[in-house]
Amino acid sequence: MQSSINRDGRLPDPDELIGEGEPPFADAPLETAREKADRDMNALQQELRLLRARIGVLRGDAEAALKAKATSVDASAHVQLGSYPWAKLAAAICATFIAARLVRNLPLGGMLAGYAGHLSEAGRR
Repeated sequence: MQSSINRDGRLPDPDELIGEGEPPFADAPLETAREKADRDMNALQQELRLLRARIGVLRGDAEAALKAKATSVDASAHVQLGSYPWAKLAAAICATFIAARLVRNLPLGGMLAGYAGHLSEAGRR
């Protein structure tokens, strides 16, 4: 004869002893569709609460990771560029923009023609 005590040393829940779809007793009424739907809805609502809690934890972890990364980037910028790193970086970007505008307005066709002439002269010597 098999013991009714689980390996854990606890008595099993009576619902665990009942197989899926079997009524607990021969004269027990079967579960109605409404009761089954209510039970399923309660289970889904519990799962939804758990998922929302997990999403909240993940959101908090993501925010903490982004703040840590921003702090790391800021510290790295201070190490590389000294005080006011963002102002220095903005100044470098502006200087590059102005230099590009100046180069775009230069008559490069004439300069290249003169350079080609200089190269052909150097090749003859």
